[in-house]
Amino acid sequence: MSRKPQLLKQYRLRLEQIKSPLVTDEGAWKGCALQAERIITDCADSLLHDKAQVRGSLIQQVQGLGMERATQGIYGVHSIRAGVILFELAFDALAEVVTDSPGDLGRFGAAVRSLQMGIGERLEAGALGHDIYLLNTVREVNAAGHRQLAREIHDHLGNNVSLALRQLELYEIARDKRPEHTEARIAAVKATLTESLGIIRDLVGQLRRSESEGTLQGAFTAFLESMAITRPEVRVQVNGSEEWAPQQVLDEIFLVVRECLRNALAHADAQQVLAVVDIAPFGVHALIEDDGCGFDLAAVGDAGLANGITSATERVELLGGTILISSNPRAGGTRVTVSIPLSEHSGDTESGS
Repeated sequence: MSRKPQLLKQYRLRLEQIKSPLVTDEGAWKGCALQAERIITDCADSLLHDKAQVRGSLIQQVQGLGMERATQGIYGVHSIRAGVILFELAFDALAEVVTDSPGDLGRFGAAVRSLQMGIGERLEAGALGHDIYLLNTVREVNAAGHRQLAREIHDHLGNNVSLALRQLELYEIARDKRPEHTEARIAAVKATLTESLGIIRDLVGQLRRSESEGTLQGAFTAFLESMAITRPEVRVQVNGSEEWAPQQVLDEIFLVVRECLRNALAHADAQQVLAVVDIAPFGVHALIEDDGCGFDLAAVGDAGLANGITSATERVELLGGTILISSNPRAGGTRVTVSIPLSEHSGDTESGS
């Protein structure tokens, strides 16, 4: 397809317009551009031979690319958006062929099937790689927690029990020879066992701690209760462990999501509002959407009424993240997505609990 360089240029421009991390990082863009080039090449071959062709052997490489993007804190939603954009651009380019040569409708259909298969199979392979990385990371986090628990038991509880046993041995030795020391030995053993019991209770309490008591979920619950909402129906859900994210990131994501919820409650006239925050070891992703009246983002900005949006955008970008706001005053509904990578914040502050 002779328009390949132009399509890739348009592709990158569209991704830049939505602030996709696939273009802000040159390494990520290199992999993205390579896959786009292969998809376009398959479309051109399918158009030429009137048969849908997809180089399946190359698609499996995307699984590794999905794992690489996960390590960079790039969520799968960005790959899906990129796929949609590429489909639109390539479809329009193929449609021009049919416009110029109506007899090529069959070849057009083959090329479109190749386009759909090429994008769909790559997204599937990338998602699998992403999931493998996430599962391995979660497994390692759990293993690290188990190792920490083992150290706590060995260093504190084991030491105390050993000390108590030693005190009993000394008691047995002194019981007949020095009766005056018996009471002191028993008191020492009792104190040591009492301390051990306290350590056991602390460890059990940590293991039984409910995720629903996490700071972020609790903050959202308190916010909604303070609003005394009767309409619309509002649902807020926090997934993952808050221990994976620094407190600074949790605080900022709360403020951003809260601002979005306030805007929806004040202006959207919606029936339903949903906010979902997903916390993973490599990043935090938030989705806030409503089925309300929607709004014109440009018009709101021109009228000087976008202070909340500007503040939320600045907060996210200062953390190295991206925020995308889409709304349609004609079709209705507003959607806000936020993605914040965690790798660069791993040592900033103590993790939330």
